[in-house]
Amino acid sequence: MEQFGDGFDATVWAAAYNSPDPDDINRAFAVTGGYLALVNNTGEAIRMGAKLTGLKPTAGMSGVSGIIDAVRVDGGFTSGQAETFTELYRTRNGLQHSSPDIEADEVHRQVRLLLRHLPKLVESYLAWLGTHGVEP
Repeated sequence: MEQFGDGFDATVWAAAYNSPDPDDINRAFAVTGGYLALVNNTGEAIRMGAKLTGLKPTAGMSGVSGIIDAVRVDGGFTSGQAETFTELYRTRNGLQHSSPDIEADEVHRQVRLLLRHLPKLVESYLAWLGTHGVEP
């Protein structure tokens, strides 16, 4: 992210993200690829934790969103954490399946959101696993 200026500059990021230049595309992909990897791996860890604890997704909600909500209901995430990770996961879906529809400023915002919230979310998740006797 440092390659996009001090503090992950939004203007520098947008220029590279929207550029047709292969070098810029590769630089932007380093960030979007990292985002996808972090969100995917966190989502899979949450899914595995639910499986290990026997937790089922919230009724009427499918996929990771239902599992995140079930962890919230079970005391593993705050409402804010559940909402934030659900938002991050939606962006992940967009990047993975319809990336031309996602604007540079939205990706920039989501990357910053991920970096700001992921450590606490993982901390809460690991503590929640511990309440179910699952050692990380």
